[in-house]
Amino acid sequence: MGVTTIRRGLRAACLAAALLGGAAAAHAAAALAVGVTDSPADGIAYGWAINFKTVEEARKVALEKCQAFEGAPKAGKACKLIGAAEKHCLAMAFDPKDDSPGMGWAVEASRDGVRARALERCRAAAPADRRDFCEVDLVKCDGDQ
Repeated sequence: MGVTTIRRGLRAACLAAALLGGAAAAHAAAALAVGVTDSPADGIAYGWAINFKTVEEARKVALEKCQAFEGAPKAGKACKLIGAAEKHCLAMAFDPKDDSPGMGWAVEASRDGVRARALERCRAAAPADRRDFCEVDLVKCDGDQ
């Protein structure tokens, strides 16, 4: 096989990857599921899915991951779908103190918007003396690897 044939093959492979990557991003779907109970001691369970072909597939995977979340079995039984959409981002924010109710999550169209909304919700749920401790723990957007 000559160098010219190899270059043509590489160009074709790159073009195909670019086209397929664009197609995948155009049909990307994301979902977030969260499980919490009335007791902060039960922890929180969550599952997320990005880059799925359909919103339905993303919902199913996010819910399954949430229900199988290790370390918070009681919360896993309470998992509910928070949101699902095409070409969106999802985020989770927490107060790192174990028994704090400070937690927030969001599904939004932009990375900056989803971070801000998750932090806002965490601060609203946290006790007044813990609001400044909320921090974003997870941000994922369709198209991320």
